[in-house]
Amino acid sequence: MSASGPGKARWLLALGLASISFASILVRYCAAPALVIGFYRELMASVVLLPVILLRLRQEPWEGGVQKRLLPYTLGSGAILGLHFACWIGAVQLTTVASALLVMSIQPVWAAVLGYFFLKEAVPRKGIFAIAVALAGVALIAWGDGGRGSANLMGDGLALVSGLAAAAYLTVGRHLRRRLPLLHYLFTVYAASAFFLGLAAVFAGEPMTGFDGRTWIMFGLLALFPSVLGHSLVNYAIRHMESYRVNLSILVEPVVSTALAAVLFAEIPGPRFYLGALFVLAGVVTALWRKKPIAPSS
Repeated sequence: MSASGPGKARWLLALGLASISFASILVRYCAAPALVIGFYRELMASVVLLPVILLRLRQEPWEGGVQKRLLPYTLGSGAILGLHFACWIGAVQLTTVASALLVMSIQPVWAAVLGYFFLKEAVPRKGIFAIAVALAGVALIAWGDGGRGSANLMGDGLALVSGLAAAAYLTVGRHLRRRLPLLHYLFTVYAASAFFLGLAAVFAGEPMTGFDGRTWIMFGLLALFPSVLGHSLVNYAIRHMESYRVNLSILVEPVVSTALAAVLFAEIPGPRFYLGALFVLAGVVTALWRKKPIAPSS
């Protein structure tokens, strides 16, 4: 890779994180149920990606046989991603943006737990300590939100599940990302996610039409910026930068979104939130931090 490669990846990662950081704000402006917001976000993202894939068929041909073999993984990954979006959007609607995003940000900790049980990946003592510290932070945030009412506490619970679902989605997605081009991977998983979210919304009896113009615009912006642009650029960065650096960079999202929510919605977190946030961030950084290996002397 050329010397400018890492620099380009960092700039694109910054643009991707900026796009993702507006997701919770856009959700707040949607007058629709969580399942419906997730459905239209994923459906519109798939529609946006489709013509791009068609234009790149010569460079990246669509391999139907591979897609067929990977269908169980695609459907599973899409279902888990749909669960993540349903819980995350529900959390943003019920509790503060700051609490929803900070509680969800323990996703790397959940990844370590899933890796231990399903991939037989050993968790060192440092990892166990990180898990304990991050969960203590979540408990502090939930304690502070408990005084605000049961809805805020339920939002924290949904955020916790959304982080677990996101970690599971990435774990399952390893199998797909190794075999599919990035855009093909995103399209198939987004389409599967939209299918399951739409199915859940219909069974729940949620209205699928009749929303105001602003809500439809928010659906489109959620699809275009956080999903198509944000997630695509973050996935690109993971291919050209160390994974732990990208994961640590994603912690910028709660900070930016919390600042935006404070300005737009006057959501000022209470004192327990800041203490809990320190524990969460300390746990996640501890889980992800790796010392650069020392090169052997010649």
